[in-house]
Amino acid sequence: MAAPPPPSPARARAPRRPLRLAVALALAALTLAAFAAVTLRLQLEPNVASLLPERGDAAALRRYVRGFGGGDLGVVMVKGDDPDENAAVAAEIARALAARPTVQRAADRVDASRALDPWLAFRHADARVRERLAAALSPEGMRERLAETRAMLLAPGGGAAAEAIAADPLRLAQLVFESADIGSGVRTQADGAFATDDGKVHLVLVQPAGQALRGADARAFVADANAVLDPIRAAHPRLTLGLTGGHAIAAATEEMLTRDLAVSSTLSMLLASAVFALLFRRMRALAAVMPPLVLGTVWTAGLATALPGGLSAIAVAFMSVVVGVGVDTGVHVYAALLEARREGLDPEAAGRAARARTFRAVLVAAVTAAAAFGALALSDINALRQLGLLCAAGEVLTAIAIVLVTPAVGAWLERGAPPPDAPARWPDGLYRLTRTRGRALALAALAALPIAAVALGAAPPLAEAIVAIRPAELEPLKVQQAIFDAFGGRRGQWVVLLADGEQERARARADRLAERLASMKADVEAVDALTALAPAPSTQAARFAARDALDLPAKAGELERALRDTGFAPERFSAVLDGMRSPPRQEVTLADLERGPASILLSRYLGADGGEALVALYVRPRDAGSVDRIERAIREEDPKAMLTGYTRLEASLRETLAHDMPRIAIVAGALVLLALSASLRSARDVALAALVVASEISLVLLLIRAIGIPLHAYDALVIPVLLGITVDEGMFLLHRARDIEAAGGGDAVIRETLRHEGPAIAATALTTAAGFAALAFCRFDGLRDLGRVGALGSAVGLVVALVVVPAGLRLWPRPHRRA
Repeated sequence: MAAPPPPSPARARAPRRPLRLAVALALAALTLAAFAAVTLRLQLEPNVASLLPERGDAAALRRYVRGFGGGDLGVVMVKGDDPDENAAVAAEIARALAARPTVQRAADRVDASRALDPWLAFRHADARVRERLAAALSPEGMRERLAETRAMLLAPGGGAAAEAIAADPLRLAQLVFESADIGSGVRTQADGAFATDDGKVHLVLVQPAGQALRGADARAFVADANAVLDPIRAAHPRLTLGLTGGHAIAAATEEMLTRDLAVSSTLSMLLASAVFALLFRRMRALAAVMPPLVLGTVWTAGLATALPGGLSAIAVAFMSVVVGVGVDTGVHVYAALLEARREGLDPEAAGRAARARTFRAVLVAAVTAAAAFGALALSDINALRQLGLLCAAGEVLTAIAIVLVTPAVGAWLERGAPPPDAPARWPDGLYRLTRTRGRALALAALAALPIAAVALGAAPPLAEAIVAIRPAELEPLKVQQAIFDAFGGRRGQWVVLLADGEQERARARADRLAERLASMKADVEAVDALTALAPAPSTQAARFAARDALDLPAKAGELERALRDTGFAPERFSAVLDGMRSPPRQEVTLADLERGPASILLSRYLGADGGEALVALYVRPRDAGSVDRIERAIREEDPKAMLTGYTRLEASLRETLAHDMPRIAIVAGALVLLALSASLRSARDVALAALVVASEISLVLLLIRAIGIPLHAYDALVIPVLLGITVDEGMFLLHRARDIEAAGGGDAVIRETLRHEGPAIAATALTTAAGFAALAFCRFDGLRDLGRVGALGSAVGLVVALVVVPAGLRLWPRPHRRA
């Protein structure tokens, strides 16, 4: 009986067509869904809280940013040489801004006169001021102060103060407010204007209607503010007008991140494509590699839309990294396709062969890199966790997309005669470097030197991470610094944060803490707290009780005699004497402040987060020696108080780096080692691959120090990730060497490995470097530093792999099995 004829090629392909159609439809649906999610839902997070660790002082700063960042005051700076013009323009801006729909209040001045019933002024008197008030109300103190009052009235121009003195002849209110150790953060001139002493800088304080951390609110406020400021700039070209504050910073940060995302992703595509075309020397291959790479990137961006709060500043880097690293898979798959065509396979069979030959290696490489990126999920910094998870997902998704799509597209592109195998010449030069065991031993020793240098302490020191959080190029931050310089401020302010379920209780705790800190004159330069404007009800009650303990009604007669003895007519001060005989007890409330000009300052002190009321007070230590004593005083007075601030953040970031780096490095290293063991299955090969990454990381650290790249929490934690990214080069060289050794071995192993695999890994490494290098064009400092470190690591990893692997193969050859 005759054997049945073999199925025709058309009939053999027929069962695959429904499967291909199903796969194509699934990919199209997934892509459309991801694209729609990116278009409609992808948000950038301008909130700096995502860049802060979740432990120590930084955790408290995260809470402060969340609780107070939303309702931060806006500030307009008016700077010019003519004080009168500055004042007039500031007043004009305040009036115009107050009329805008996104502004609740705007003021260029506040009533700073503190005109107040002297017997009510006690509610604002801290402990030291109460001592001075008691002394002023003694018989001797009354006469001394009345004599000073009389001298003031007799001085030239003294008559202008007659009305104020009639209401307060002992000038007790002046004593309260001028002697207070606790300020309200308001620096004004005699007329209440927010201005420097020379009048060359005026400020307008603005309370926006929306939340700074809502992008739409921040953008709307900035648009309204610019609509007011732009025509005024044109009318007063000699003046410098600037806008800062939470809304302005958030809007500028979001704009910067949007620009950085667009620029870096576009540049990464262009640079990676250029490097690919230059090294791979097959332009049409881009048409097979780039579309699935875009698919994988879009799928990853779709996942980014699920991030709560939006995409943070550092996580914006994911797109450039995914593009740069993702091209690696395309290089290997397309190279395998061309190799199969040269072997005589038809295009479709070559596509299947390329997928079969590379599937395991490229997916293992992708999973290895993804595992290293995934180790960033252990970080205490949310932005780095986002970056790690997105890059890990992007690595795997782009690899899957390329393995599925590139062989099919490549098979269609390579229907003609395959290009001749034209090996590059430079691998032969590398081969000659390790042609003898002596040369190989010298190169191996050279590769070990960076490891020894780092072990002996040559690693770069940590730089300041504050720059990475607060970009120097952000215009509102420049305005903020200009205001800081003009008003004679200096860095070093701390924030003491108190959280409580009841706002009044939190305010009372803040009042007690403010008094304790204000009493530490040797250690504390300034205390800025809400208690200067509106003490808590319990604080006011205690101060009124202290006033009543002085027995003011009994002292009224003594004041009457003192007035007469110093030349005053007591009957002209009948209102003061009546108030003294029956002291008023009217408390100032937050509602009172909200109805007056000082309402604009409330958002500086009161916030909310997580269902709790927050109260902030601000402290400036005198010097570094005061730090421990201030911290101890805060712990003693209120153990639950949180001490934070940007000036204290550096230590917290260093602590986070010390906490995160070992964990991430150990996990990334262990995952990479497991992946190498599973893939290479040879102690020699695993040892060589491990030596490649160890030497590479050490050399990168030395070069970071030599070049002067700032090393901080946001780029240092990417260094362990290089373990997974750059291990590919050594792994693919060793895979090729193993295949050649199995076929015959001998001296040809090194030469043929470099000749056939060298150009491919050069293309993969340099496209990865190109993806990272695109980040160097970002305006955000943290992204720029991250990109420089990643690009450097990718390039160094290539060089080390091309030197160490051939040297290892020469020094540690695998015995050839004879048939």
